Amino acid sequence: MKLVPITPDGLAPGIPLAFSLRDVNGQVLVHRGSAIADPHQLGYLLARALFIEEGEKDLVQRQLNAQVDHLLRTGEATLAEIAALKPDYERRAVELPKPGERPLEWPDLEARARVLLSAPGSGADTRTSRWEQRLDELAEEMLARLQRQVDATLLRFFHAAASRPEDYSTLHAILVMLLCALAGPRLPGWQPQWRRPLTRAALSMNVGMVPLQNELVRQTRPLSPAQRVQVDAHAARGVELLASAGIEDPLWLQVVRHHHDAPSGSLDRLEPGLRLARLIQRADRYAARLSARRHRAALSAKAAAQAAFFDEGGHPDEAGQALLAETGLHPPGAWVKLTCGEIALVMKRQPNPKAALTVVSLVNREGLPLAVPAVRHTALPKYQVETGVPAGEVRVQPNLDALHKLV
Repeated sequence: MKLVPITPDGLAPGIPLAFSLRDVNGQVLVHRGSAIADPHQLGYLLARALFIEEGEKDLVQRQLNAQVDHLLRTGEATLAEIAALKPDYERRAVELPKPGERPLEWPDLEARARVLLSAPGSGADTRTSRWEQRLDELAEEMLARLQRQVDATLLRFFHAAASRPEDYSTLHAILVMLLCALAGPRLPGWQPQWRRPLTRAALSMNVGMVPLQNELVRQTRPLSPAQRVQVDAHAARGVELLASAGIEDPLWLQVVRHHHDAPSGSLDRLEPGLRLARLIQRADRYAARLSARRHRAALSAKAAAQAAFFDEGGHPDEAGQALLAETGLHPPGAWVKLTCGEIALVMKRQPNPKAALTVVSLVNREGLPLAVPAVRHTALPKYQVETGVPAGEVRVQPNLDALHKLV
């Protein structure tokens, strides 16, 4: 299959497309015959490179001609605006890489998640929209990358949680899914067949409030009564949206429905759906504490760990224990202060709290950036971890790829 790029001119919500809209890897973003759901989904599409199959260029032109005719009849646009509505094809088509030839990068996967989670089941016939299949493919690609590079993946998403509030909803959903994938097998009575509903529920838990979630990250005032109603109803609304997208897995739907109100206490006494919902609840709370907001900076990893480890009654929580057994008290991407006064970034997991961490110092004891990042061994007295540091207190922007090569 060959792709050609297309400009987004003329794309609008509510108009069924005569062609399939794809990303650079050929993944379908909006299927032929389906419509862009709303301005929110359109905004996500406009933020990325868009492609169509080479053989669909005529279909694009036909749809464009129909739009031009409509605008001419209604007078809704000037002649200059109408003239600007033309697809801008490159002369050479883009040959898609063969399977396995080039792995998808995280920005590609994040963009796909952004589009999918913003409009589950959009289109005229939601049962054939392939939304579930596309989410499955996306989740499996992400989990495969996690398995290949656990520390590097956690480093990326823990750091992003504290530094990229503008894309909170998508990044938070991915981070919670990754955490649940790691911690799930540690739950009492774990069954391998729970992996799919757990990870899919974690990724899709907040589809009922994606726009609101991104709005609340930027908001400094308390929730309005209307927003509170939406927050309280988002789990039930999420189940409705998932069902409309063709999701029939009862365990997946049950976990989404209860991911905020799963009962505390011993996990052994809970049915599987509530057991998995409990893990998502703790991972959700943990990741949220590590995320920046307009009204507050991200908390330190230690403060976030305490929120995950203890339940609402202040008692140790089994799901929280499973989570922290995978990440450790200071996970990759967390900032720590060393006894020498330097501030360092944690690069690798160490679930044993007494074991040495792999860290890279980036700030000296005077609070100034180090000219050259330095790998430190925290087993040495001079470089022991003194305390966790909230990301908002660190005034450097690390190059994660470069730092990862150091260790």
